[in-house]
Amino acid sequence: MAVEANSVCVGRCYVMHNSEVRKVLEIDGQKLTYVARGKLAFPSWDREMRRSTTTETFARDVDREVPCDWHTP
Repeated sequence: MAVEANSVCVGRCYVMHNSEVRKVLEIDGQKLTYVARGKLAFPSWDREMRRSTTTETFARDVDREVPCDWHTP
């Protein structure tokens, strides 16, 4: 696990190994809701763009926390 599940916070962004950036929108118990982007901008906050998973799975899948304006190399 690259990120500890208990360190994941709403409003923060995390990058995956494939350079996808995920912004955490909500945490409700073990359910975590996020929105993802590939390059420069997050998609709209439309509910259809949101994805949900468990906090444990999210933490396991991401590599590290990054600034939300982080650009993929």
